[in-house]
Amino acid sequence: MLDYEIAIPSHNRSEDINQYSLKYLAETGISKDRVRIFVAPDQVAAYEQNTDAGLYNEIVPTAIGIRANHNAITEFYPENTPLVRLDDDVRYLARAEDPKTLTRIEDTNQLIKDSFARADEVGATLWGLYPIDNPFFMKPKERYGLSFIIGQFFGSYNRHAEVLGAEIKEDFERSILRFIADGIVLRFEDLTAVAGRVGGNRGGLQTMDRVSMNEQGTDYLLNTYPEFVAEKKSRANGYREIKLRNV
Repeated sequence: MLDYEIAIPSHNRSEDINQYSLKYLAETGISKDRVRIFVAPDQVAAYEQNTDAGLYNEIVPTAIGIRANHNAITEFYPENTPLVRLDDDVRYLARAEDPKTLTRIEDTNQLIKDSFARADEVGATLWGLYPIDNPFFMKPKERYGLSFIIGQFFGSYNRHAEVLGAEIKEDFERSILRFIADGIVLRFEDLTAVAGRVGGNRGGLQTMDRVSMNEQGTDYLLNTYPEFVAEKKSRANGYREIKLRNV
């Protein structure tokens, strides 16, 4: 039996997380003993008071900020632990049945086991889902090579040497580091996570200085991994964007 763990980095969603990620995991075969929530030290009391203790194992005080929290999660678990991380506002996972239809995954436990097994078969230590929840663009296939593994929901074998430097867009950096290490990352093009829209739900990045974080993350990635990252057209709100190069 695959003895995987689940980590949820969270920020200012001590109540909402009950109706999002925690509820979905419990409904789809995930034992609460696998689930830990990682929050800034000053938020532990709020989570202990507001979060349903029947849906998780432990609340772990870590560090402030996306990068610091993810690095603390990496340090928390033993080397080579099969580890799934997901955002605190994931409502459900889904599979594209056709260009117009997404079907909710009802056995997340089996999906995780199958995904790690497939990663083992192809020699990947990082796997993930299609980054947009639009079935029109999704296909019943797998993608290898250098692919963007979005941080909403992904699995990996824990590596203590993997220390992230990007304050935001850390999922780009993780994808690059695993590709450098393994020569492959695995993305399932017919699976996606349906979650809250940025700015459309409380907590999370909305309560952080996203502008300065985005600038730091963009500059860091462009300067650190120029052979893997290129800048693309900014969003309408002025946020700078990047993409992975074809390598």
